[in-house]
Amino acid sequence: RLKSKDLGLLAQSASVDPFGKVRKMIENMITRLMEEANADAQHEGFCDTELGKSKVTRTKLSEEIDGLQAAVEDGKATITLLTEETATLTGEVAELVKAMAEASEMREEEKAANAKTIKDAKAAKAAVQAAISVLQDFYKKASTATALMQAQRAQPEDRQWGLKKDVKMGSEEWKSLANPGSEGVDTGHKEGMQTFGDVYQGAQDEAGGVLALLEVVESDFGTLEADTSVSEVEAQKTYETFMAESKKNQAVKDKKIRMNDSDLASANAKLTEDTADLKAVQDQLLAANRYYDKLVPQCMDQGMTFEERTAARKAEIASLKEALAILSGEDIATSA
Repeated sequence: RLKSKDLGLLAQSASVDPFGKVRKMIENMITRLMEEANADAQHEGFCDTELGKSKVTRTKLSEEIDGLQAAVEDGKATITLLTEETATLTGEVAELVKAMAEASEMREEEKAANAKTIKDAKAAKAAVQAAISVLQDFYKKASTATALMQAQRAQPEDRQWGLKKDVKMGSEEWKSLANPGSEGVDTGHKEGMQTFGDVYQGAQDEAGGVLALLEVVESDFGTLEADTSVSEVEAQKTYETFMAESKKNQAVKDKKIRMNDSDLASANAKLTEDTADLKAVQDQLLAANRYYDKLVPQCMDQGMTFEERTAARKAEIASLKEALAILSGEDIATSA
């Protein structure tokens, strides 16, 4: 009826002391079962607590690992991006420096060429102006000068014995005319005096075309000088604008490079820290998993659940108490 495995032992000892010893043994068995129940309850509490804590710890560590892995990947991507961007910016700065150097060299060459052109144009213009002045002066005088001719006078009284007007008899000039082969006084040709031939006024008609052409040439040199001067001013302004914009762009890129270098250093430091943290958390998770593996056989692999063990033990204690009550009854005591 009681279905207790310890009742067989009670039957064997009953022949020696059928009442006292049996009751004592039953009492001891009840005490031991109650102690086992208490120990089992404590162990169950321990298992519940430790398994719960283990689950929380392993979940938390797994989440930390996921976050750190994501941070490591982001850090690597950031480092790659910053490195590539800095390389691109460095190349662009080098191109700007090269372009500014080339522009400066070209500007110096262009400036020298323009200066030479302006100088040559001024010199040529001055030379043409001088030539025009000489020709204008010549043709102006030639238009009023006398030529080598012998004047045909309308009034015979203007000459005396075929001599030039105003030549006095007995004078040195008179003597030189009387002796052509001798060295006499040469008073030279004077304006208003006539010698031999018609009056020569120069190629007045052709002179106008020559002077006009020279004036066109003078104007062309003046235009060349003015255009070159304007071109030089514009080229210098364009150069200065280009240099200002290039230097501004270079400053912006240099600043960005410095910022990237700072960010890159921070990203590398953070990556190193995240990597170390990741390894540490992974080690903690390994330790937590090992502890959990130790808890499993203690708390889960026992064949019966805590509730099942508690129910069986409770039934056994109840049976033992019932047997003890029977053995302690008055009928049994009278029989004894």
